[in-house]
Amino acid sequence: MLLSVCEIYPTIQGEGFLIGSPITLVRFQGCNIYCSWCDTKYAIPFRENLQIPLEEVLKKLSSIGREHILITGGEPFAHPVLGDFAEILIKEGYFVQIETNGTLWQSKFESLPRERFYISLSPKYSVDYKIDPKFSRFADELKMVVDKNLTLEVLLRKEFLPLVEQKKLILQPEGNREENVQRALELIDELLKRGYYARIIPQMHKLINLP
Repeated sequence: MLLSVCEIYPTIQGEGFLIGSPITLVRFQGCNIYCSWCDTKYAIPFRENLQIPLEEVLKKLSSIGREHILITGGEPFAHPVLGDFAEILIKEGYFVQIETNGTLWQSKFESLPRERFYISLSPKYSVDYKIDPKFSRFADELKMVVDKNLTLEVLLRKEFLPLVEQKKLILQPEGNREENVQRALELIDELLKRGYYARIIPQMHKLINLP
């Protein structure tokens, strides 16, 4: 198995409900969409010449020695090997977290042990927040980047509502900017008025200057 991975390194999870967790980050090279505020634009292009054997990746992960593996990108689900790679990691004893824009799905995840993988769903404005319907069932958190484009109507779309009702909604102010924090606070108030709950969680790694 060959993997289009551009970097692997130990760090701390800086976003979402698992914030602060020691992780090994595995970044896939290549994304199926483009977001203007993306902070890893170097990982957007697909590069056919970037192929790393599975054995090398597993050796690197073992040498780092952290149980929690964060697979990000790029867009991990844009790579057909993702499901098989996640299955191998789980069998090796790792806990697998995947960050995704939610536009693509792989049925392999429907048969993997649910307690050993975690999906962080972050829909994107650049594709009108469209997601594959499967994520309404399998996402463990709905992480919405708050900027001028995000509205209450988007948050309460039928495909997001099951996750909102399960209190899985996270509002992440884009760039930790003050105006986006204020927008997130306003959205929280509107959600509470309608009986829904959400949390505001900034990008911690940027606050403490981690990659």
